[in-house]
Amino acid sequence: MFSIIKELFGLLRSRQRKRIYVLQVLVILMTFAEIAGVAGLGAFMALIADVDAISGEGFYGKLYQLTGFSAPDSFIVGVGSGVLAILLLGAMLSVITTWRLSLLGQAIGVELSDRLYQHYLHQPWLFHTKNHSSFLINKIAGETGRITNSVIIPLLQVNAKVVFAVFMLLTVFIFNPLVATLGVLIFGTAYLVLYRSVGRLLINNGVAISEANAARHKLMSEGFGGIKDVLLLGRQMDFMERYHLTGQDLARANAINTTIGNVPRYLMEVVAFGAVIVLVIYLVKVQQGNMTKILPVLAMYALAGFKLLPAFQAIYLNVSIIKSGIPAFEIMKKDLECSQEEDFLASAASIAPPARHPVRDSIALRNVTFTYPGKPSPVLSNLNLIIPVNKTVGIVGSSGSGKSTTIDLLLGLILPDQGQLLIDEQPLAPTQVRLWQNVLGFVPQSIFLADGTIAENIAFGLPKDQIDYPRVQRAIELAHLDKLVEQLKDGINTRVGERGVQLSGGQRQRIGIARALYHDAEVLILDEATSSLDGVTEKLIMDAIQDFSGKKTIIMIAHRLATVKSCDIIYFMDRGSVLDQGTYDELLERNVMFRKMALHA
Repeated sequence: MFSIIKELFGLLRSRQRKRIYVLQVLVILMTFAEIAGVAGLGAFMALIADVDAISGEGFYGKLYQLTGFSAPDSFIVGVGSGVLAILLLGAMLSVITTWRLSLLGQAIGVELSDRLYQHYLHQPWLFHTKNHSSFLINKIAGETGRITNSVIIPLLQVNAKVVFAVFMLLTVFIFNPLVATLGVLIFGTAYLVLYRSVGRLLINNGVAISEANAARHKLMSEGFGGIKDVLLLGRQMDFMERYHLTGQDLARANAINTTIGNVPRYLMEVVAFGAVIVLVIYLVKVQQGNMTKILPVLAMYALAGFKLLPAFQAIYLNVSIIKSGIPAFEIMKKDLECSQEEDFLASAASIAPPARHPVRDSIALRNVTFTYPGKPSPVLSNLNLIIPVNKTVGIVGSSGSGKSTTIDLLLGLILPDQGQLLIDEQPLAPTQVRLWQNVLGFVPQSIFLADGTIAENIAFGLPKDQIDYPRVQRAIELAHLDKLVEQLKDGINTRVGERGVQLSGGQRQRIGIARALYHDAEVLILDEATSSLDGVTEKLIMDAIQDFSGKKTIIMIAHRLATVKSCDIIYFMDRGSVLDQGTYDELLERNVMFRKMALHA
């Protein structure tokens, strides 16, 4: 466990480690204030047991003369008030220390979550095709929360309690080595035996909690994401039953961990009371029943025990929590290591850099071969195509011919295994991909719409105060959305509902086109953007797109060949390569397969 904690500490950024070191000063101050309170109470009880010492020549007599109290009663009240003030100071420092430890722990947790979110957002497209979004969300929100509340904060609490316990035991040891040694042996052995007996169970429960959380996130994502199908197929109870079963596993594991953490407290109370009884018998025998000597010693030991027992219990409880939280860290360790060197704030400032990679003459894929990871054969093989600037180019072919992969290559979302993406006959370097993407506008078959306003969805991803509303209005006009917006009471501030549920298919697609035009895209890429629309709506969308013919470079994938009929060039793909190319009429005349597709369109 300690090696894993060391790894976690090493994954923190330097500023967080410095804050932990600085906080140790506050922990030590709290400890000394607590020890001073215990020692002060012992001294006060010694004074109460022997009031005559005030008039003697000893410590209390000299202190009485030095403070200038007029009567012994006033001196006793003053000493008592001083001890109470020290105890109050110790309590205040304990509260402040606990608050600062919790604040630091939560701040570290937020930073880890930020780092993971940034890390996942910057992963390439292929990473996201292999990782379910609910799995990533569970890591960012669920497992990071577990690391925070089940590892980081308990670790900081353990550190504080261990420092306190060591110094308090050292004080007791100086006062009476035998009592301190026996106390450490009795309580240390008892807690160690308990911890050893439940360690494996805590780890197994930690794994069960991680698995249950991941399963519940996945069920929620699929249940709400496919809510229409869930309602139509009547699958509510199927989802609910699986969610309930994983919830039972989660509840059982959490309940066992809570019980393991708290049960020892009751056993230790019995041990503590037994130790007090033995201590009283020992003191009575050693001091021969002299209560003047017994009372202050007993009071100091009792208060020290009163302080130490909760500290021991807190150490055991938090170590148990850490043990059950370690599986969450094990799941996240690799991703946290990868994100350690990434600067969240610097990346946040460069989400949408204004620089572009302009295209003046042509876009080309030359001798491109691409194979998806884990697949035996390439999806694209020696692919060649050229897209002239300000021309409308169609890419057609049967399902599985490689059309969408070709688009992903043109978008810079994936890189070819062999061959090159050329811009004006110059290879696009990996460092230029972001600049190239700033030139592109992409309209997929299914437009993702957030539960926000029309304006927020057109300027997707930008905060409200950074949206250029005149530019939004211009994009709306270009996408032929202006008539729809004029009919809405709140205009561009109308909320569209989750995933645009309050809009028709055609309206969603036009918002997608407007989104592509918001940043004044030079190249529009449409991946079957009209395939799910009816003929009338498709014509309206195509009319909007044709308005840019000759002004922008347009690349279209389509199943329905009528959609690409007016394209300047059509590339006909089959089995990952270009089988033929030409205008619609040329391909219809000379290519049998193209003609068959046109007849069945």
